[in-house]
Amino acid sequence: MKSLFIAAALTLAAVAPASAQNRPFDPREYQGRHVGEATQILVIGTPHLSGTPENFDPAVLEPLLQRLQAFHPDAIAIEALPGRSIEQMWQFRESYPQTAQQYGGRAMALSGISRGLVGMDMAEANAEIRRVLADWPASPTPAQRRRLTALFVAAGEPASAIVQWWRLEPSERIADENISRLLAEQLATYETPARKNEDQLIAARLAVRLGHERVYPTDDQSDDVAPDFETNMEAFIGEPWFAALMADPNFTPLREAGQHLTTPEEALATYRFINSARTGRTDANGQWLNMINRASPSQVGRARVAAWETRNLRMIANIREVSARYPGGRILVIVGSAHKPWFDAYLSMMSDVEVVDATRVLR
Repeated sequence: MKSLFIAAALTLAAVAPASAQNRPFDPREYQGRHVGEATQILVIGTPHLSGTPENFDPAVLEPLLQRLQAFHPDAIAIEALPGRSIEQMWQFRESYPQTAQQYGGRAMALSGISRGLVGMDMAEANAEIRRVLADWPASPTPAQRRRLTALFVAAGEPASAIVQWWRLEPSERIADENISRLLAEQLATYETPARKNEDQLIAARLAVRLGHERVYPTDDQSDDVAPDFETNMEAFIGEPWFAALMADPNFTPLREAGQHLTTPEEALATYRFINSARTGRTDANGQWLNMINRASPSQVGRARVAAWETRNLRMIANIREVSARYPGGRILVIVGSAHKPWFDAYLSMMSDVEVVDATRVLR
């Protein structure tokens, strides 16, 4: 009997590895098996601050900024198009007329202002930024910072230009051989209510506090849809289900989050709310499950979700590319709150990434 038991045990031991090898591959199996610490990625969902009331005071974000600063990220990624994507979309603006103007128009206009003085197009400015940062001194002169500001503008990355501009003393934010008077005036508008945007009010301000030289734009707007998409989508959201969603008391706090940033305490409570797992599920189910669990004209609901997933996956690829620069480091992602549950899900599949619980950071 004992010999039979031993034989059976040996048989099972021999079979186990083969069974394991027959399981479908899952990159999550590599988690914890890498050399060194996991790369921590913290995704912070935000209301789009451009939609806040006219009397919005950026000072209410201070408790949020303090908590994000305490996370000590090595890099900050934002929901903005990289310069190369802006230029590509602009070249294809016959195919993406509204998108090119909405998401790349201002960056292209600013780039045009800067390119004349630096004498480089977008691609050349991008290459020069790489060379400059590779040999960046510990204590750059104001003139060096102004030149790097101009290069970032020329390369189609105004958020990183603002980081450099704000790292200058106010008295040094002046026109010179690299910064025209017009460009200096345009950069100054980012300190006014006219430029309410989380890229500047959260990401750039935080980058300055942390001593970063730049932020990383990781958005993508190149998803393509069928010619009749807009017409079908307009008809679909005109159906009763959409009005019911907008009136749903469980969804209303999400839809109105940008209106609840009137005090530091309320702002922090709002960020805690929209970054909770429960809220993320409510948001995803409300916006996206409702698109695919009912019939729609030409299945436009499913097409919309496919386009949304396409955009998220491309953004995740860009964020993953940023994380490759900082293995074992910390990456902070500032993004519209609708993206957060999708980002957390996709990033959790990466082989050496730990997705950080936002609610823990925001306590």
